[in-house]
Amino acid sequence: MRIEKTACSVIAAALLAASAALFASCQKIDEEAPEQIYYIEASERFYIPDIEEAAITTAETVSETAEVTETTEITSEITETETQTESESETTEETTEESRTETETSSETESETTTEITTETEPVTEIITETLPVSEETVTETQPVQAALYEMSYPAEDTFVKPLGRTFMRDGARILSHTCSGVEFAFRGTKADVTLTSNCKTSKARVAFYVNGEYIKDTMLQNSEETFTLFESDEPQNCIISVVKLSEAAYSNVGVKSINVNSEYGIIPTPARNHKIEFIGDSITCGYGVDAADQYEAFATTNENGEKTYAALVGKHFKADYNVISWSGIGVYSSYTESSKPNQSFLMPPIYGKTAPNELSNDMWDFSAWQPDLVVINLGTNDNTWTRGIQERADLFGSAYYDFIKQVREANPNAYIICSLGVMGSKLLPEIEKQVALYSANTGDYRITTFEFDYRDGVNDGFGAGFHPSAVTHQKMADKLIPFISQLLGW
Repeated sequence: MRIEKTACSVIAAALLAASAALFASCQKIDEEAPEQIYYIEASERFYIPDIEEAAITTAETVSETAEVTETTEITSEITETETQTESESETTEETTEESRTETETSSETESETTTEITTETEPVTEIITETLPVSEETVTETQPVQAALYEMSYPAEDTFVKPLGRTFMRDGARILSHTCSGVEFAFRGTKADVTLTSNCKTSKARVAFYVNGEYIKDTMLQNSEETFTLFESDEPQNCIISVVKLSEAAYSNVGVKSINVNSEYGIIPTPARNHKIEFIGDSITCGYGVDAADQYEAFATTNENGEKTYAALVGKHFKADYNVISWSGIGVYSSYTESSKPNQSFLMPPIYGKTAPNELSNDMWDFSAWQPDLVVINLGTNDNTWTRGIQERADLFGSAYYDFIKQVREANPNAYIICSLGVMGSKLLPEIEKQVALYSANTGDYRITTFEFDYRDGVNDGFGAGFHPSAVTHQKMADKLIPFISQLLGW
C-alpha cells in the first residue's frame, strides 16, 4: 500500500512539473533579444521550445526522489524485521538455558522456528525490488507527446503574415513593390516553401530570404512563378520566415502567391515591433548599385540591395518596423536631369500617397493603418542636377520642399521628421534648413529638424555603381544617424 501511494505521488508531481514547463514555454521572448523567435500565448498556439528536455529533467529528478524514498522505506522495513528476529532469537536462547534439562527435540524445534522467521523476510526484499521499474515507467509517461504535422498552404493575407512596408493584395497574391517590402510569419514545423510570382521585364526582381533573422540566400526571379524551400528539419522547430524584396519599385514587382508548410499549428503573423520608421528617398535609399564591384560596373537590379542601405541598418538597430518609399532619380521639384528644364515626369510628392508607384496599383495608401514614430526624408540630390547653384531655381525647390513637409506632416501627425541630405552633395541643405525653420515658425510645429550626412569617401570606402554609396559608406551613414535619433527620441 505504501509503495502504491509513493508511485501516485511521483506521477502527480511529474504531471504538475510538466504542465508548469509547458505553459512557461508559451510566452513571447524578451523583446530586447533581437531577431529571435516570438512565442505565442498558450490561448492561441503552443510553441514549445525544449519542452521535452525540461520534462525529462523533471522526471529524472522526481524519479530519483522516489527511489530515495522507496529505498528508505525498504531499509526501514528490513531493519524492523531484523530487529524482531534478533529479539525472538534472544528470547529463544534464554528459554533454552533455563530448560537445559528438557529434551533435545525441544531445542531443534526452536531452531527450526527461528530459521523459518528469518527466511520469511527474504521475499519482502524481492517484492519491493520488482516494483521499482513501475515507478520509472510512470514518470517517463509524463514527457510531452509530439503534435501531429500537417501539410498546409496559406495565402499571404494579414491573418497569416505580417506585411513589411507598403504592400497590397491582387488576384490572391500579396504584391511587393517598394524596396525592403515583404512578408514575415512564424510557425512550428519541419518545412516551409514560398511560391513567388513576378512580372518579369527587362530587369528582374531581387528577393532575399531570412530564417530567424539570419540571411539564408537571395535570388533573381527569372520566371513568372517559382517555389523556394526556405526551411527543412528532421524535427519540428520554431521559426520566423521573412521574404524581403531587395530591388526597387521602378523595375518590377513580386507577388507572394502561397506559403506551404509542414506544421503543427499553421502559420501566424509576427508581432508588431515597438518602433516604426519611414524612410523617403531616392537611389541612395534604394541601395542603388551597392553590391557592384566598383563605380564602373553598370547598374542592374542584380547589384541593388535595399537591405544594405543606411535605412535598413538604422531600422534594424532600433528593432523597428520600417517602410521605405524610394525611387532612383526622383526629386521634389525636379528629378534627375541633364537639361536646363526641370524633369517633372515623376516626382516624390505625387507618388508619396500611393500604395505602390507603378501600373499595378493606383490605390492610395491608408496612413491610419501604419503610423510611424519617425520619418526620415533624404531628398534633394537629384533636384540639384537642375538647380545647379542658381538661386531662382533653388527658391522653386524650396517652395516645393515646404509643401512636401506639410504633406508628410498631414499624413503622419505624430511623427518626428528628420530632413536630411549630404552623402552625394549638400548644396541644397541650406535651402532645406531655411524651409524647415520657416515651417516651424509658421505652424508652431517643432517636431522637425535637419541632419547632414558626411560626404562619401570613395577613395577609402569604395563606390557602388555610378559613384553611388558603397556598403561601407551606408554603414557610416547609419553610424552617424543612429546616435542622432537616440538623442532626439530617447531610443
